[in-house]
Amino acid sequence: MDLSQYLEIFIDETKEHLQSLNEQVLILEAEPDNIDTVNEIFRSAHSLKGMAGTMGFKRMQRLTHDMENVFSEIRNGKMSVTPDLVDVVFKCLDAIEEYLTCIVETSDEGDNDNEEIINMLNACLDSNGKASEAQDSGNAEQPVKESTESSEVSVADDDKRKFLRIDIADFEKNAITEAKAKNMNVFGVTVYIDENCILKAARAFLVFKGLENIGEVIKSVPCVQDIEDEKFEFDFSMLIISEKSLDEVKKVIANVSEVKEVVIEDYEIPKDIEVVSSVQVKEEETDKKEETKKKNTQAAKSNAKPVANRSVRVDIEKLDDLMNLVSELIIAKNGLVSVSNQEDNRTSMQSFNEQIEYLERITTNLHESVMKVRMVPIESVVNRFPRMIRDLSKKLGKEMELIMTGEETELDRTVIDEIGDPLMHMLRNAADHGLEPTIERLKLGKPQVGTIRLNAYQDGNNVTIEVEDDGSGIDVEKVKASAVKKGHITEEQAEMMQEKEAIDLLFRPAFSTAEKISDVSGRGVGLDVVKNKIEGLGGDVEVSTKLGEGTKFTIRLPLTLAIIQALMVEVRNEKYAIPLNSIVTIEDVLVSDIKYVKQKEVINLRGMVIPLVRLDKILDCEPIEEEPENLVIVIVKKGDKLAGLVIDNLLGQQEIVIKPLGKYINIHKMISGATILGDGEVALIIDSNSLV
Repeated sequence: MDLSQYLEIFIDETKEHLQSLNEQVLILEAEPDNIDTVNEIFRSAHSLKGMAGTMGFKRMQRLTHDMENVFSEIRNGKMSVTPDLVDVVFKCLDAIEEYLTCIVETSDEGDNDNEEIINMLNACLDSNGKASEAQDSGNAEQPVKESTESSEVSVADDDKRKFLRIDIADFEKNAITEAKAKNMNVFGVTVYIDENCILKAARAFLVFKGLENIGEVIKSVPCVQDIEDEKFEFDFSMLIISEKSLDEVKKVIANVSEVKEVVIEDYEIPKDIEVVSSVQVKEEETDKKEETKKKNTQAAKSNAKPVANRSVRVDIEKLDDLMNLVSELIIAKNGLVSVSNQEDNRTSMQSFNEQIEYLERITTNLHESVMKVRMVPIESVVNRFPRMIRDLSKKLGKEMELIMTGEETELDRTVIDEIGDPLMHMLRNAADHGLEPTIERLKLGKPQVGTIRLNAYQDGNNVTIEVEDDGSGIDVEKVKASAVKKGHITEEQAEMMQEKEAIDLLFRPAFSTAEKISDVSGRGVGLDVVKNKIEGLGGDVEVSTKLGEGTKFTIRLPLTLAIIQALMVEVRNEKYAIPLNSIVTIEDVLVSDIKYVKQKEVINLRGMVIPLVRLDKILDCEPIEEEPENLVIVIVKKGDKLAGLVIDNLLGQQEIVIKPLGKYINIHKMISGATILGDGEVALIIDSNSLV
């Protein structure tokens, strides 16, 4: 069986189970007697075990099986939930996540057996006096230690020794004879699979795969192809050549889940064996060649890196809407074809305009529908943070809690994939730098447990995410002193700096106020990553703080990066697009109203001093001989900063599709992409954030 085709499904479902387990174990830590949570954890662990077993990931299967054992005891009331047990379970989840990462990168789980964690789980069972019971109740997936005596008992029934009735060809007889001469073992095996098993071919495949690692299967009944096609009942027989002992071979087979029984003994060639014809021998050789070819193909596929995280789960109603709109699109196309065949030009022109309006309505609705399909709740990113804050609380020795709201807020999938790291850095920053140690909080009269809030909400065409803490706030003087010490600014610059400018220093590369380097902070990698990533997504970051009361980081992001509303403008003879969500207003200003501050052009607009950006100079356009008396200025905003972009002409609002410029074009970051206009002309998209 080629299981590589199921790898993406396995990866997606394992991530969901892991997330569910993390959430449920956090609940269990707070409510140790919550039996519903225990049942939910048991079910997730059981599902993970079955999935890992089906895919042949034995290490993950063993770990989840031992975890399942522990929660089985808790369900039965034979064990209680303790803080130590919760810590061990979290270590299990981290180990499973390591396996998953390895599978994503290499299609294999790696070679880490995580014996230390398995021993911890067993120690938890031992401490409750239930270790032996857990071993007895464990199913056939666990390696089973069986004596030779029990083996003899299990093979006593001749009806189960079906391998004795296998017809062997001359070349197989010779292989057995040569193996015996080299002191190798030859075993006859009959494997019985549980009748309730859904994927019996998969179980058989795992048996064959396990045996290939310790020997050679020289014959099977039914043949390999029939087993792959599930053309067998719930048992199959084999002849195996191996250097391993009978017990070792039996353990390998018994380690596969849903194997009910294994009948195995030393195989001797019967004296009255029927010699198979040469034609049958050739057929068997062909079967073996085909089998080897399939295995090689499968090995080649398994070495390829799977594409993960490319799927989005979509409500069927959204797909129905999409289908209806595509149907309407076909009707519109047929209408245009019909118009093109009309002979009366006047009637034809009227019908053509009607069809174009109809087409415009459909494409607008189609765009909205596709956008809804691409939208993913922000919950898929933030739901891993409670576990992270719990671990940071223990590591830093601070009591803290994370309160999340607005997880249902939706963002485009392309944006969702990118915001995980920035949010993680901001939360770690709040935990380490923001919140004071517990003793210090009590001295200040603050609640013992520090609070970090993460709130998301939609604001027009943007999504706003706020990360707020009730800690000590940002000490601006300390930030300045650290910047001077590290050589980012001079002492004179520090004295002249306003509070906001000083806070902006935090976003500089390699800047940190931490006095000691730890695995949480101090290396100066954090807020600069946040700033670069968010601005790369067309968003911006703001900071507001009050010393002694706390800090709030506010991120604003566009809903989507694919299709946007833009204002089309002209600079000389070239067309440019400015994203509409960054535009505040458009002003007609007299040249005589332009003032100068520090040799920079500014205008006074309703009490606000706004610096001007001459797009013709920045874009290196040809200068004009005579400047007009009035200038058209597009006022754009980034956070609380404003700037006026001087343009030559307004063309109007338009919905545009953003096309990347590609990595081969080395261009200043003030150009964020390009779009293709109706007449086929290419217009560059201005990144107003960079200009501000």
